[in-house]
Amino acid sequence: MVDNKQLQAQLEALRENFIAKLPERLAALEAGLETWRASGDEAALSEFHRIAHSLTGAGATFGCELLSTAARALERQLVGVDSARDFAALEALLEAVRRAVDEAKREDYVKPEPVVALPLVKHEARVVYILEEEAAERAGLARQLEHFGYTAQVFATPLALKDAVAVQRPAAMIAEITLTAGGLAGIEVVRTINAELEAPIPAIFVSSHGDFEARLEAMRAGGRAYFTKPLSIEALVDMVDELTSVEQKQPYHVLIVDDSPVQAEFYAKVLEQAGMATDVVCDSMEVSDALRDTAPELVLMDMYMPYCSGVELAAVIRQQPAYLGLPIVFLSAETDRHAQLEALRLGGDDFLTKPIQPAELVASVGVRAERYRLLRSRMSQDSLTGLLNHRRLMESLDKEMARVQRHGGALAFVMLDIDHFKQVNDSYGHAVGDRVIMSLARLLKQRLRNTDIIGRYGGEEFAVILPECPLPTATQLMDEIRQHFAGLEHCAGERRFNVTLSGGIAACPAFTEVGELRAAADRMLYRAKHSGRNRILAYTP
Repeated sequence: MVDNKQLQAQLEALRENFIAKLPERLAALEAGLETWRASGDEAALSEFHRIAHSLTGAGATFGCELLSTAARALERQLVGVDSARDFAALEALLEAVRRAVDEAKREDYVKPEPVVALPLVKHEARVVYILEEEAAERAGLARQLEHFGYTAQVFATPLALKDAVAVQRPAAMIAEITLTAGGLAGIEVVRTINAELEAPIPAIFVSSHGDFEARLEAMRAGGRAYFTKPLSIEALVDMVDELTSVEQKQPYHVLIVDDSPVQAEFYAKVLEQAGMATDVVCDSMEVSDALRDTAPELVLMDMYMPYCSGVELAAVIRQQPAYLGLPIVFLSAETDRHAQLEALRLGGDDFLTKPIQPAELVASVGVRAERYRLLRSRMSQDSLTGLLNHRRLMESLDKEMARVQRHGGALAFVMLDIDHFKQVNDSYGHAVGDRVIMSLARLLKQRLRNTDIIGRYGGEEFAVILPECPLPTATQLMDEIRQHFAGLEHCAGERRFNVTLSGGIAACPAFTEVGELRAAADRMLYRAKHSGRNRILAYTP
């Protein structure tokens, strides 16, 4: 939840900092005007205009309305100015700015509206309770769930399940409906448990029988799914995932470009309090590096900056194919509609006018960043697994290698291949083969970190990028995943079978080029496949 009291304190501190530096800004205005009057230097007039525009927006942002109004009048007077004859008019308007600076400390500050945080949900460990009388079945089911990262607790009687729920609430329950207690005892205990809770626990029922009466009673007891034995582990885990998974959104990443550090910090504070991640650039010449290093999902940019305007910068960004779809939102005190439309024509996606309430800024940025993330994910995902496709995977590897080359650190690259996959397709059919592929994709997503990058390399091959992961750690991690995958039971009708995988790993700093890194991991995969399969081999110099 956003701490709006803390945000208000931070914004008021920024306002005090802004006001404290106003004499310095005023001196720069006076010097620029005098230089232009004495020499006719167009560069001095341009800088004078930029500072006036900055005061127009910053004054409004920090509640200095008199200053904003006076600076806007000065800015408008500059349109079409061409000789020292206009000096007197500019000097008169500058005097109004001087008075507004003196009044700024005494001007009432209207606090901005509260900010509402974006829904970024935290991930919690998932505990599943299993009610099953048969010891072998409950142990086997628990083992399968644990391969996918669940903590499974098993119970042989309804009373034991009920007592456990009283101590710790699970994320879900899986219950056999027919027990020695008679009738539909599994359904009855779930009904009793949930009747005593304000929020019912999602329940899945399993049984050797699929008759309509049992299904109806299961539904009436709040059952979210019903599976008949022998169980399809893939289908069961899909349902457990659906009932228990909490979408773990990463914060939207915003790049703020503004030559005024105090205004840039103001926007950064507001967006960060709403759960977003920000990077600030105050020099337009540094934007290209920032785009490459931070991979933002939206650029929030001022229109008027020294050396390179926001409109020019947006046009340069749009020249690069990788950033054609990146949202660029201008935030400026510019009120001329023609200028706003021209900014949008040359590369902008939206135009927000200062002053803007923090809540409005958060909403506007959040909507566009969310849309960009959705479109990007649809273009980059493998249709079967939802993982990155080959192209996006390789783009990610290029970026991670570039990061390591600039800043140092560890990076491991893993190639994985499902062993004897052709035999799976030939023996059980391509639909079953697809489920095997999806089970490995799910296992990788649940067993790896959020910062790790997983992709489908092609066919039954997968690749994993492990940033900041040394080779020994990567090798241990992938071998644990190999063991979990080998323990999964797959089914085709009533037939059950297991599948293994092989993998090869290469890491920095042994390699400094992407091509060499990929080739080394591929060689180790080839060696693993030809030395018995079901193993992970790492390249060591």
